[in-house]
Amino acid sequence: MTISTLHDEIERRLAGLDDVGLLILRAVMGGHLIFMTQDNVFSWTRMLEFRDFLAQFGFPFPLFCAVLSVAGQFGGGLALVLGLCTRFAGAIVAFNFVVAIVMVDSKQPYPAAFAALALAAAGLCLMFTGAGRYSLDRSWRRIMR
Repeated sequence: MTISTLHDEIERRLAGLDDVGLLILRAVMGGHLIFMTQDNVFSWTRMLEFRDFLAQFGFPFPLFCAVLSVAGQFGGGLALVLGLCTRFAGAIVAFNFVVAIVMVDSKQPYPAAFAALALAAAGLCLMFTGAGRYSLDRSWRRIMR
């Protein structure tokens, strides 16, 4: 079997499963965002630690920025898992991590910025593609017709 034949077979078998890929991306990305921010959501002490972290990198109004960032990540993560307002949630997550790259990660060597870069890219991907078939967005559109 040649590489070309193998490639064609994989293409044939996976054709039409784009929505499964979007579901996997949304679930993993959203789940990660929820998990990584839940301590800030449920513990004011952890939120204040995040505020202090942002202050050391020169964020203006660090408490406001901390609350805004956590709300965007936790709420955006939840929206992505559900496939609800996915394009908007993707834009919010992408913006949050572009700010993180500019304000924090740009001061570090490249590998340190990769997680934020990957989350920004995934957010942009979902902003441009939407949630796909397996989502509340699609259910909502069907109801509203």
